[in-house]
Amino acid sequence: MLRPIPTRRFLPVVVLLTLLATTVTAAPAVAATSTQVSVSWRNTSSWSTGFRSAVGVTNGSGATWRGWKITFAYGSAATVFRDVRRVSSSTSVLTVAGVTGRSDLAKGATASFRIDSRKVAKARTVPTSCTVVGAALPCSLNGGKATPGRPPASPTPSPTPTPTPSPSTGRDGVVSVGWLNNSTWTTGTQSSVSVTNRTSLRLAPWRIRFTYAAAVDTIWDASASSVPDGFVAAAPSYATVLDAGAATSFGLTSTTTGGAGVVPTACTVLDLPAGTDVACTVGGGPVGAPATPAPAPEPIAAPAPLTQPRVGRTLIAPYVDLGLWPTADLRSFATQTGMRAFTLAFVVSDNGGSACTPAWAGFDAYRIGGPQDFHANIAAFQASGGQVVVSFGGAVNSELALQCTDPAELQAAYQQVVDRFGVDRIDLDVEGTALGDTAANQRRARAIAGVVAAQAAKGRHLDVSLTLPVMPTGLLDEGIAAVRGLTAAGVRPVAVNLMAMDYGQGSRPMAAAAESAAVATATQLAAIPAYAGLSAAERLSMIGITPMIGLNDTGEVLTRADAQALAAWSVANGIEVLSYWEATRDQPCNPSIGAYMCSGVPEAQWSFARAVVTGATG
Repeated sequence: MLRPIPTRRFLPVVVLLTLLATTVTAAPAVAATSTQVSVSWRNTSSWSTGFRSAVGVTNGSGATWRGWKITFAYGSAATVFRDVRRVSSSTSVLTVAGVTGRSDLAKGATASFRIDSRKVAKARTVPTSCTVVGAALPCSLNGGKATPGRPPASPTPSPTPTPTPSPSTGRDGVVSVGWLNNSTWTTGTQSSVSVTNRTSLRLAPWRIRFTYAAAVDTIWDASASSVPDGFVAAAPSYATVLDAGAATSFGLTSTTTGGAGVVPTACTVLDLPAGTDVACTVGGGPVGAPATPAPAPEPIAAPAPLTQPRVGRTLIAPYVDLGLWPTADLRSFATQTGMRAFTLAFVVSDNGGSACTPAWAGFDAYRIGGPQDFHANIAAFQASGGQVVVSFGGAVNSELALQCTDPAELQAAYQQVVDRFGVDRIDLDVEGTALGDTAANQRRARAIAGVVAAQAAKGRHLDVSLTLPVMPTGLLDEGIAAVRGLTAAGVRPVAVNLMAMDYGQGSRPMAAAAESAAVATATQLAAIPAYAGLSAAERLSMIGITPMIGLNDTGEVLTRADAQALAAWSVANGIEVLSYWEATRDQPCNPSIGAYMCSGVPEAQWSFARAVVTGATG
């Protein structure tokens, strides 16, 4: 589940593999030099209009490759990128780079990512060559002939001064700021600010000075310091780098006096390397109500709220992304949605600290045990009778087992989260490159088995669910291997939870597709020893289903009717857990909120939650 910057969805935001695997034959291998970059490009699946590729970029040089970037001669049309950042693309050239937080590649290390592409008539589905950008390193694709790299151009002395750039352009590009005033009151306003680095420079750390007539009161996801004509916004400690082509965001509240404007009139990027010239532009709007969205259908009547987390034997526990801002108030969400349980996403490695330090969304400020780990929010919901499930992993950031390689420290990290929030159920969301990381999967399985045993020794039970990508035809091989690995370590998941979303197969009835995936996966479990001897109905009762409400990343749509029908089917068939991605998205889109925080369809707020409750209890 993907969470775009500044947040995540299932990701968190996850386009699932198809079973129509198309293996590409690699070019004949040649002797690799010790100073080259080696790329493996393998097409792993295909559908009528496109295909998916698994790509690995290995740094064969003797030093860390800073801010890695690589260009491919590529005739197909790349459309979806996972664990990699698109820098530019055209009809014949594709340039990608490391994502923020993973933009450097140590010597001998490999950056793995996936790309979905649209088929182009007569175009090859594998690049014909690769070229390293910014370093004099040769690049070899699938063992073929190496292409020389493109090192940074040496500056050419100019006999005349460089002309002063216009206010909207700089010689080396522009940092563009989008400023949106979400709400206003008599003496102040709240604003959402996006910052996009449209240069070829890596800003580390980034700082921007704003000419601003109002006075900043509070700021989040950045820090602020006053200057005579405005303020300086600086990168937060947990996300200091703004790579070329990347974006970040922050929010603030301001006090206005004497009718002062609440959109900056100018901005300046600070701390630039000597000799560089970067412009800064601000685009914003006046204070006022956000633009009125298209008329939404009337919401369905609010059903009676759930009296407990389960309906029959089915746990109803939608995901809530705690990495979003503003942070969800769980008690308020329960009141408005009628839900009595939530799956909280995602605990991963702290991007600003130790690899074995757990943190919500990887933010240093949100590390577990710290003052901002949402303990009070979670405890208040639990005290009201609500149940929480803590989910580890997701599509963005690094799940603990990927980075924390010490077995004892890894188990301690999981244990810390269980103890901190007093939960009796956790969820392991394994997707993307993490799903194929055999060593990490083994580490995770052993560590979780240790936590389960430790809880049992204290007289406490701990349920574990395993969330995996799926197709309507069932799990992929990697998913089946993940289930086998966890059960081999002695932990049989209480639910194999299916990400019933993002199939990439065009428009289809999404409720029926999810039901098909559940039945197919239950059949697949019969071949795993831990499930031997169980009936088909018993195996089906060990399945979980998690669709993405509204518009999926691939254009498919789970409608409100689909949600209600799937809830009814799940309860009738004794599905272990029914969830959806993600509670915050249960609202129509409008210009005042990010696309990752709305459903993409014109349904009134909480319509999907009410449809699920109606279907489950009807």
